[in-house]
Amino acid sequence: MNGIDGTANDTAIRLHGDVGTWGAIAEEISAMAPACDTVAFMTSAAMFAFVLTPLAFLIATLTMYLEVNTLYHLSKHHASAGGYYGYISTALGSKSAILSGLLYVLYQGVSTAAIPVYVAGILLPGVVQYFFHITLPVWIWLPFVAIFIVAPIILAIAGIRPQMKYVRYAAAYEVAFLAILGIIIIIHAPDNTLRVFDPFAWSSYNAEFRPYGGPFAGLGLGMIFGLTSFIGYGGSAPLGEEVRVKSSITRSLVLGLLIVGAVLTEVAYALTVGWGVNNMASFANAEIPGVIVATLYAGIIGGLLLSLTAFNSAFSDAVAMQANAGRVYFSMARDRVIPQAFAKISKRFGTPYVSLIFIAFISVVMSLLVPFLVEIAMGFGPLYMISGRNLQNIDNILENSFDLLSTMALVGLISVHLMLNTSVMTLFRRLKETHFGFHKITHPIEHYILPAVATAVFIFVLYESVVPPVFPITQAVAAVAVYIIFMVFYIMWLSRRHPDVVESAGRRVNLIREEELDAK
Repeated sequence: MNGIDGTANDTAIRLHGDVGTWGAIAEEISAMAPACDTVAFMTSAAMFAFVLTPLAFLIATLTMYLEVNTLYHLSKHHASAGGYYGYISTALGSKSAILSGLLYVLYQGVSTAAIPVYVAGILLPGVVQYFFHITLPVWIWLPFVAIFIVAPIILAIAGIRPQMKYVRYAAAYEVAFLAILGIIIIIHAPDNTLRVFDPFAWSSYNAEFRPYGGPFAGLGLGMIFGLTSFIGYGGSAPLGEEVRVKSSITRSLVLGLLIVGAVLTEVAYALTVGWGVNNMASFANAEIPGVIVATLYAGIIGGLLLSLTAFNSAFSDAVAMQANAGRVYFSMARDRVIPQAFAKISKRFGTPYVSLIFIAFISVVMSLLVPFLVEIAMGFGPLYMISGRNLQNIDNILENSFDLLSTMALVGLISVHLMLNTSVMTLFRRLKETHFGFHKITHPIEHYILPAVATAVFIFVLYESVVPPVFPITQAVAAVAVYIIFMVFYIMWLSRRHPDVVESAGRRVNLIREEELDAK
C-alpha cells in the first residue's frame, strides 16, 4: 500500500451534494438497519444471552447513547467526508486518525460482507421453507452476493441524490413497521415481565450459561451482537461535505441513534416475551425465530412483511455502509495516505467511484472467502458449502461465518470508538474553555465522565469476547488484532518515508458547502 503515487496533492478535490437533515437521519437509520438486526443479530445474541437478550440490547443501546454525547461534541467542531477519521485527527493527531480510518473501512466492509451470508444463506431459505415448504439449494447465498453487495454499490456510485431518495423512504417505513410490530407482540404476549432485565433472576438457565462462564459472561457475549446492531452508527458523519447545513450531521447522529436504539430494545423485549421467557434456549436454534414470532402474533402477513422488510433493510444497509466506507477512503486518498487513485470522482455523478468499487470488491471477497475458511475450521471439506446435504451443518457454518464477520466488525467499531471517546476528552482539555453557571457542572460530565463510562463498557465486552475463548468470537478478535498490527507498521513506514503526508492527514475541517469539480 503506497500512499504516494507521484501526483500533485489536489486540495481542490471535493464531494458535492445537497443533503438535508432528514436525509442525514435516514442515512443514519439505514446504516444501522434495524430490521436486519431484528432477524440476524438478535438471533445471534440469544445464542449466548438467552432470556437476557433484552438486557443485552438495553445496555448496548445505553452505551451507544453515551456515544451520542461523544459524537455530538466532536461533530460541532469538525465536518468532512472523513467522518471519524477527521474527528480523531483534530484531537489525537494524524497517526491515530489514519489507523481509525483504516479500521472504519474494515468494519464497514466486513459488516457488509456478513449481510448476504446471513440474509441469503439462512433467512431466505428459512422463510421460503417456513411459508412455502420449498427447500432451496445450499449454495443459494452465493449469487445473492451480487444483489446485496454489487447492486448497492451501483446505487452508491449513481450519486447522493438517488441514494437519499431511496434511504429516506426505506428508513421511515422500517422503524415505523418495527415499532408497531413490537407493540402488537407485547400486547398479546403471555410472558410480559421485567425480570428479563435482571441477570440474577434466572437460575433455571444456569446450565445454558455455564459453558460461557455464567450469566454475566453470556450477557457480555450477547452484547457483542447488541452493539454490532449499531455498527452503522455514524453513517451520516462522512456526509459532512454533502449536507446543506453543518448542524444536520449533529442532529442526525443524535436522532438516528435515539430512534433505532429505542426500537431495537422494544423489539428485543417483544421477541423474548413472545417466544416465551422459559423457552429461550431454543430461540437461536429455530433458524428464523423473529419471523416465527411475528407470524404467531401478527399472522402470515406480519411474518412475510418482517421478512421483506429485513431484505430491504439489508439492501439499504449495504448501500449506506459501502457509501460511507468509500467516502472515508476518498478522504484518506485525498490526503495521500493511501494511493490517490481512490480520490478520483465521477464527473457525471460526483461520487468517489474508485473507492466505492474497491470497497465492494473487498466485501465480495470476504463474503465468499470466510464461509469456506470457517467450514474447514469446523472440520468439513473445502467444498461442503456447495455439495453438502446436511442443512443443519450448512446453517451452523453460515451462522458461525456471520458471527465471525460481525465480531470482526464490532472489534473494529469498539477500537474506533475508544479513540473517539479519548478524542473528546483530549479535545476539551486542550481547548481550556471557560464555563459558567449550570454548564460548569455539565462540562466534566459531558466531556469526561460519560466518555469514560462508555469506554469501560466497551472494554468489558472485549474482555468477554476472549475470556473464556469461544469459537468463532475469539478468532475474530485475533484477526482484527493482526490487521491492526499490520496497519501500525504501515503508518510507521509512511511516517518515515512521507512525514508531510502523515502530518496533514485528516486536517480538512468544516467543509460544509460542496464545490463542484472543474470539468477541466
